[in-house]
Amino acid sequence: MRKLSLISASLMLALGLSISAQDCTLYFPSEIGTELTYTNYLKPGKPESSVKYVVTEKEVKAGETCIGISAENFDAKGKPELSYQFNALCKDGVFYVDMRNMLGSMDIENFQDFTIESKDMQFPSNPAPGQQLPDASITLSMTGPISMNMSVNITNRKIEAIEEITTAAGSFKCFKLTSTSSSAMAFVKTESKVTEWYAPNIGSVRSETINSKSGKLISIS
Repeated sequence: MRKLSLISASLMLALGLSISAQDCTLYFPSEIGTELTYTNYLKPGKPESSVKYVVTEKEVKAGETCIGISAENFDAKGKPELSYQFNALCKDGVFYVDMRNMLGSMDIENFQDFTIESKDMQFPSNPAPGQQLPDASITLSMTGPISMNMSVNITNRKIEAIEEITTAAGSFKCFKLTSTSSSAMAFVKTESKVTEWYAPNIGSVRSETINSKSGKLISIS
């Protein structure tokens, strides 16, 4: 279970409304200083970890909106583990999220030689049930004394419905998105089915992950 906290007076006034740049809907807060905190639970009342996002930059130019985001991971006791940055962009009616965010749990700066290839995750301004969305992916290749490749591919992305979701942070009108997430690191490969609910100006407010082979629920966030 993941608890979502929102900190921003201006954001609270804007909940449920679209922030647009040439009809481009943002799926992340855009006010500088806004914080989003997600707490992950393995069992009710027992936090496993958390991540805090802070909007640090915003630039609007030629109809495009670019957001700079800093993130910090914490362990179950609230001890900082890792910090990193990524970007989000709204352009031509499409919201793009940097897939490097998927590497947030890895301290890649400690690797001397590595290359990253990615295809950003895309979200439409006017989502509709039945709509298919482009795949997203990221591949990290490391060389040196220890060579290793890691990849994450998100495929079969489909909007299933528009519905209201109620969480500890409130109720949000969201679109329900299903996808297949495949990851590979060295000889270990995993595949899962993911269901997420996205709200304008916020992003993911809930997600469920199921192991593709066993059908077992892996996590609820």
